[in-house]
Amino acid sequence: MSSLNRYIILNMLAAFILSGCMLVFSLVYGVTKAEKPLYDAFYARYPEYEYLTEEEYEEFTKAWSTFQEDMSPGWEKKATVTLIAYLLIGGFGGTLLIMWAFVFKIRRRIVRELNSFDAALGTIPEISGGNPDAISEIHSGIREFDQICLRFNQISNRLKQSETERQKLEVQQRKMIADISHDLKTPITVIQGYSKAVRDNVADDETKEKYLDAICRKSEMVTELINTFHEYSKLNHPDYSLHPAEGDLCEFLREHLALRYHDLELAGFSIDVDIPDQPILYSFDRQQFIRVLENLMSNCFRYNEPGTVLFAQLFETEDKIVIRLGDNGTGIPEAMRDRIFEPFVVGSESRTNSRGSGLGLAICKRIVEAHQGTIELIRDPEGIHNTLYEISFPK
Repeated sequence: MSSLNRYIILNMLAAFILSGCMLVFSLVYGVTKAEKPLYDAFYARYPEYEYLTEEEYEEFTKAWSTFQEDMSPGWEKKATVTLIAYLLIGGFGGTLLIMWAFVFKIRRRIVRELNSFDAALGTIPEISGGNPDAISEIHSGIREFDQICLRFNQISNRLKQSETERQKLEVQQRKMIADISHDLKTPITVIQGYSKAVRDNVADDETKEKYLDAICRKSEMVTELINTFHEYSKLNHPDYSLHPAEGDLCEFLREHLALRYHDLELAGFSIDVDIPDQPILYSFDRQQFIRVLENLMSNCFRYNEPGTVLFAQLFETEDKIVIRLGDNGTGIPEAMRDRIFEPFVVGSESRTNSRGSGLGLAICKRIVEAHQGTIELIRDPEGIHNTLYEISFPK
């Protein structure tokens, strides 16, 4: 039995018992009050019978019967009216008072619980206003309200998480804007300075050629940065969607690495490949997945010296498909490993000396997650590869 039902039943039982007691008391008291005038009149007429002995009892009974006949029916009518009056005033009036007290007690108990809910609901705007800790979990002493409390606590926790994530995104957006401004400001400043020098003829022909070459390179850098940021923005747009098709990941990875093998060899890099012969099927967007592989391999070229050995591995377990890409190069600074997939995080703490936009790994993470997978920077169990990315897809 629920706590509220038990509470109501116990209070109703107590109310009925008290009401019954009130009715019995009113009945007894009413009868006494109804007969009292008759006894008073009898003893006024026969004062000698007020104190009886056993011998006088028979005489008293005869006198009492005669007196009752003399008083009827007026006395019976008066006694009935008196009894009804006491029952109505004492019995039913007391019952109504007890029932009112019972209803008031139940109402106060429920209103107290509802007021706590109302107070909790009143703090929701504070959560949305930037204070995720404005409300704590609520609990009720009435079991029927436990489910409501549970749902409310779940909603409030989701609101807290949402507000925390929103604040985190705001910080990331402000940082992103600052980083974009920084990355665009440097090449644009160079372009402006060199173009003014060429326009004002303050340099000789040889120097102008150098300035024009620098302007070309810096403009290409700006274009690449804008295109990369545009790609990242598209991936985070609500309307972004993949175009997956089932294919063999082993064949796909072998083909892509074969296309890049010549470029790797010319740059002085080599690659160690571990891909099984049997097919591993998965539904994926080939074009987007090529971008993931290109971004990961570009980091190897950008931050390592010739002679570095790249590593590519593909295997499957009972519940997932795993792709590992890495190298035995300089590795990633320890302080940056936990935030390497955040936008505009580059391989150097100083953005001035960075050689990338810092969006490549963020794009990889977004594409992999859109494929229902995960990507993380792991430590090589064998200690061979200083940088090792692991991509996992559920089977």
